This record gives sequence, C-alpha cells and structure tokens, in this order.
Amino acid sequence: MKKYISVAIRDKVESTGNDYNKGFRKCRAEELAQEIDVVCNDYDEKGYDLFTIVPIVQGQHIVFSSDGSWANSVTEGVIITFRAK
Repeated sequence: MKKYISVAIRDKVESTGNDYNKGFRKCRAEELAQEIDVVCNDYDEKGYDLFTIVPIVQGQHIVFSSDGSWANSVTEGVIITFRAK
C-alpha cells in the first residue's frame, strides 16, 4: 500500500453567458461535491484518510476599460490527497 495517493477531479465547468459575455465559465459545484464524496468514501474503504483537498483554478477574463480593470477565475476541479491509515 502506498503511503500517499493523489486523485484529480477535473473539467467541472460549464460555459454560460449572454451576448456581451459569451464564454463565461462557472464551476458545476454540486457535481464536483458529489464526485468528491464518492472518491473520499472509496479511498476511506481502501484504508486511506483524507489529507488535503486543493482547488484547480484557471484564470478566465481580464478586462481593461477607461474606468478601471477587473479579472476573474473559475474553479475547474480539485486535487485530493489521501494518506494511508
């Protein structure tokens, strides 16, 4: 049995938007949470404890205008690390 195991859950985003902001992306949080539950329970049954959950974040937009600028990012998934009990 390995001492540590890491699992990546990715691609939990969907494109949304309107005519002004086509391509805006948001995290499918409920789907991500359900998959985290499944993975954590599976590794618990295999004899591992949860060690860390780290978000996978990707920059998305940056806008510069005469009245300022802004940027945002979206959580695409997580990396979960387990440690042997």
